[in-house]
Amino acid sequence: MSNRRFLPLAYGIFFATIASSFAVPPSKPRVRASVPSAVSAKPRLDELSGTPRAPRLGLAIDDREIVQYLEQEGRKLLLGARFASLSFDRRLCVVPLAEPVSEKLSVAQIAARAEAATVVFGEFYVNPKTGKMEFSTAAGGFLVSGSGACVTCLHVVNEKASRGLVAMTRDGQVFRVREVLATDPVDDIAILQLDTPGNIVLPILPLAPEPTPPGSSIAVMSHPDERFYMLTTGVVARNTVWREAIGEEHFMTITADFAKGSSGCPVLDDRGAVVGMVNNTESIYYNDDGKKKQMDLQMVVKNTTPSWVVRRLIQQPEIHAGVK
Repeated sequence: MSNRRFLPLAYGIFFATIASSFAVPPSKPRVRASVPSAVSAKPRLDELSGTPRAPRLGLAIDDREIVQYLEQEGRKLLLGARFASLSFDRRLCVVPLAEPVSEKLSVAQIAARAEAATVVFGEFYVNPKTGKMEFSTAAGGFLVSGSGACVTCLHVVNEKASRGLVAMTRDGQVFRVREVLATDPVDDIAILQLDTPGNIVLPILPLAPEPTPPGSSIAVMSHPDERFYMLTTGVVARNTVWREAIGEEHFMTITADFAKGSSGCPVLDDRGAVVGMVNNTESIYYNDDGKKKQMDLQMVVKNTTPSWVVRRLIQQPEIHAGVK
């Protein structure tokens, strides 16, 4: 039995796993996303300036402000349009994809492109104790089409208690999640469509079509515990497959750091193409007697979902030319 831990909502909000064969801790009650521990002693933003400002691409990030801004703009959408229930039954979709470039990019170039095309998800839900509509950040994802198709982990978005999902880009644009285009419950993948205006073109990331060999350099753009848009680097450690009764689940293990709140975020190669998507960690303890103690921790294995698996859910438009 695996002791994998998925990385969904920050601050103790855990989703149920998609594979029943995985042994994970039981779900904890949902709570509102709070100020990160690194700044918890500081006053809340609303005590400082009252109204959160939109983040701006290229400028320094205030994590507290991002949380409050996303909630503020999300509530406007929640009031202005009814959020439809999401269906997770579709298995394939048609989305035009950009192809990876051939030339290598600098780490700074990769970071800039990844930052522009990575989103932060926010989720509204009803607090069962108070009956009030609450909000929390819900990990991340990345855009693969200019019209707003984006990829994330299924466990990020399929919470039954959800009353609406919104996504924010690095430059402060906030959109509601309109529909689920495709899912893979075995490999834990969801492709979503954001409700974007027809005249908007969003920045995108290409999906690499082939497995990435061990030793390849990679970078991760993610949101560990509400430290938004953090870049870490490393290499591919190995590629694995878990054969279960429900199907084959694929992972690409990497050495770059990530933590809870990073699920669905992109892993990029030296050309700026997405080669994987953050999924889960496995903690290795010296004395694995079922009583996990931090003093026994030896290693944390970082597992991601390979991009070639994601591409299996996406068919190109030309394939369907002439088909009614």
